[in-house]
Amino acid sequence: MGEHTVDTDSVVTQVGLKATDKTTPVCFCFAHTVDALAADLAEHDGVSEIKAEIKAAVADSQCACEHLNPSGQCCLADVHRTLKGFAQPVPVQR
Repeated sequence: MGEHTVDTDSVVTQVGLKATDKTTPVCFCFAHTVDALAADLAEHDGVSEIKAEIKAAVADSQCACEHLNPSGQCCLADVHRTLKGFAQPVPVQR
């Protein structure tokens, strides 16, 4: 088998795990970015409506993660992980 190299000029979008730009897609099916998730939390008192919309779309088989997500898997885990990353640590009372 031959080796194949794909350079950054050849891809349509950034690959989330290796990109640090906040405009990187977290949900490739519906083009939700890190920035969009952060804004969603801010607008809805810490509750993500985007995550709920994605869950509903997945339940209705309206996603194409296996084709659009570079990992080939559903993006909900990535969305959840990103949202969890926005949570502020709770200070320890001493």
